[in-house]
Amino acid sequence: MATPCTKADRGRRAGDAMTAVVVTGLLTCASLLGTPTPAHADSGPAAAVADHTYETNEAVLDAMAKWAPLNWSESVMGYPRGLDRDASGSVKAVHLADVRKTYAPDQAIRDAMNAAQQYAADERNPEPLRASARKLVDGWPGGTKSSRPDIRANTRDDTVPSGGQTAEQYCGMTNTAPRHPAFGQAAPCVFVGKLDEKHPVRGASHAMAGEGKLTYKVSASVNDEKSVTEGWSAGGKITPKLISKDQADIGAELSFSYSYASTSVTRLQNTLETDVEIEVPADKRGFLEGRANGAYYTGYIVLRDIDGDNQESTMAVPARVYVQAPGTTTPVTWFKRLTPA
Repeated sequence: MATPCTKADRGRRAGDAMTAVVVTGLLTCASLLGTPTPAHADSGPAAAVADHTYETNEAVLDAMAKWAPLNWSESVMGYPRGLDRDASGSVKAVHLADVRKTYAPDQAIRDAMNAAQQYAADERNPEPLRASARKLVDGWPGGTKSSRPDIRANTRDDTVPSGGQTAEQYCGMTNTAPRHPAFGQAAPCVFVGKLDEKHPVRGASHAMAGEGKLTYKVSASVNDEKSVTEGWSAGGKITPKLISKDQADIGAELSFSYSYASTSVTRLQNTLETDVEIEVPADKRGFLEGRANGAYYTGYIVLRDIDGDNQESTMAVPARVYVQAPGTTTPVTWFKRLTPA
């Protein structure tokens, strides 16, 4: 399947071998208009483990703000791999009534167009994908633009009218026919969102109350779906690992997917297994806590579609997405925590 086409395209397309590639990730794009690019993050703690003990969540977040600074808003091209999911892997339904309290869909569509324009203007990006981004803004030659955007009720209300596909299927389409004029182009889609939850907890040990020592091994592996030859690039999956002294694996079920931030020029790396010890005083509770070096952003997946009659439509689907902080290569930071017993 090619990126959506005009009637003129359909004749050329009939003789070509088209493949719909459902991409499970996304390619980062330029940041939203007015979004500041964060300063380079501090080098952060050695081996992704903070050196000191921390007694409050505020202190943890203050440290993370230096090591993995965040933008207040972000955009990513394609279908976001980092969508918020439940324990079964199903996408959580984010509702329009809740999202629009802080982010109006009309503004999000304008932000999406701006992000696509910035991506298209960046000569470092592949030309087929720059052309895909331009279609989000300008539509298709000969297409009739809709005057009213199609705003959906929640994340799962995402069927694209022209072909009955889900947004994930539609946004994963790529033109793979080498002789086709649109070869390499992908369906025009972008996620735009505003900062929701900073540095969520991604793994925590059992707590010890009273004097003693806790010993753990920690690491984090990254399954990074590298740039593909066609379509938008993918994000990946992070798996934190926390192993206690008796070799019990804690928190492996907390694997989570991520999207690269639009400002990212670096990529995540695996962290080596590191020994961690926490000295717990008699009047404290001690535990080890992993914090993701990124944040959840709540907003909309914005896409532009065209049907067989060349009628275009712009669709906005509410969504909540985890986006990796743009200035760090480390997926998780581990903190030694002490709280009152």
